[in-house]
Amino acid sequence: MTKTRRRGAELDTAIYQATRDILNQNGLDQLTFANVAERAGTSKPVIYRRWSSPLELAIEAIQDQIITENHGKLDEIVLTGTSLSEDLFQVFKRFTTSINTFNQAQVITWVQHFNQQNTPEIAKMINDAKQIDTNIIKQVCQRAQKRGELRSGTLSHELQIMPFDWLRYRAFANEPITDTILQLLVDELLVPAYQRALG
Repeated sequence: MTKTRRRGAELDTAIYQATRDILNQNGLDQLTFANVAERAGTSKPVIYRRWSSPLELAIEAIQDQIITENHGKLDEIVLTGTSLSEDLFQVFKRFTTSINTFNQAQVITWVQHFNQQNTPEIAKMINDAKQIDTNIIKQVCQRAQKRGELRSGTLSHELQIMPFDWLRYRAFANEPITDTILQLLVDELLVPAYQRALG
């Protein structure tokens, strides 16, 4: 009986899972399109048409895991707080979950290594992440403005991405990101800063 080739979302799922399995078992050095194709039950040309390098595929596979486990990207979460502080804490708690997943997959090690070489895959990953970061902060501010906690206006780009960059730095430095740290970041730094900018 001829085996039916996977297609569409089923194929994507198989490819991403095969990629993560190889990363977990053998590391990035052993991630090749041939290995992924064999494990996913597809052909090499299928993968070559979709991804330019194993690194690009690896990044997408980990991002897929984060999106699946957390029901969407960071800027797609449903904010449930009743204040600016609560919304910000929810965002950074969710962001920390993503950071932990990247850490477990050793993505941060890849970033440190490949970023020094100006690798386009890493640059794209960082740029895409910062766009998501600014999107969710804009949503948080809009909710705070509707509640009357902030006046109308837009935060500077630097202020929008600053907390994410700081948390990424802590992850790079293997420093813990606890709820206490997040609450300190929100209540002692961000809320006052946002109120000064849009108070």
